[in-house]
Amino acid sequence: MSIGISNCFGRVIIGFLADRSWINRLTLYNTTLIIAGISTMFAPFCNSSVATHMIYASLFGFFSGGYVGLTSIIIVDLVGVDKLSDAFGVLLLFQGIAVAIGTPVVGSMRDAFSEFDRPYLWPYLIFGGSILLSGLILFAIPILKRQKERQQKLSKHQLQMGVLSFSKQDLSAPEQQQQI
Repeated sequence: MSIGISNCFGRVIIGFLADRSWINRLTLYNTTLIIAGISTMFAPFCNSSVATHMIYASLFGFFSGGYVGLTSIIIVDLVGVDKLSDAFGVLLLFQGIAVAIGTPVVGSMRDAFSEFDRPYLWPYLIFGGSILLSGLILFAIPILKRQKERQQKLSKHQLQMGVLSFSKQDLSAPEQQQQI
């Protein structure tokens, strides 16, 4: 119950924040993934306390709701509205594969760790860590975009200046070595 209620609030509040011009939507999206991953990693430490389980469920629900609500917006920001359906289809393909594989893998992990005191601990840590890692990896997107823009500007500048760039193959050709 607390996951569903907090999920509704997360979609609305995080969606409202994403609409503000002073907030970077990609950073907000990444932050929701990171917090959802960290809360998942702490879930097995709730033990039998109902209050701590409700805190976990509320945190996870709120931030996973924000993640779900921002997904299509982030895709449009990254690839444009023209490629939204294609990119969203690819995203859903990989999410579907992860969902189909995830449950049997968690069951196998629980069986493999059944000799430990808390066999459910490792699946939470590994999959929470995967969510956390995905949020961290997405922070590389702005860096990669800046590098691509620099390369495009440099290429455009070289073309405007009439500078020819030779590849290693061009320089190794005997006819061209004589001309140089």
